[in-house]
Amino acid sequence: MTIATVRALPRLREPGAGELDKLVTIRRRADYPAPDMGLDSTFVGTVKRWAKLEPVGTAVYLDGVQSDHAITHRLTLYWLEGVTREHEVVCRARVYAIRRVTDLNGGGVFTVLEVEELGDVS
Repeated sequence: MTIATVRALPRLREPGAGELDKLVTIRRRADYPAPDMGLDSTFVGTVKRWAKLEPVGTAVYLDGVQSDHAITHRLTLYWLEGVTREHEVVCRARVYAIRRVTDLNGGGVFTVLEVEELGDVS
């Protein structure tokens, strides 16, 4: 690809002032065997950030379902390094599993998390 081609690629709009309006908690989940033959979880590396939370469109959701990685929402937040699929997001007593992490427009200013809503915090 040439530089002109890269510049011509569509760019996603960066969030404006006031759009990062949800306080989310990003935490790394570690599961370990429980005495009752189940799993217990611990959470380490908890970070709180302001984010923009928005549902994805139908096409993105259906594409995710077909590939067995349903994506229900997209979070945009200021740059956060080290987030992986081992992390999860909690927002307003709802838990979201991270399915994909990317850099918004490759600028190193915003991180985009594509997540699947799992349900209420238990």
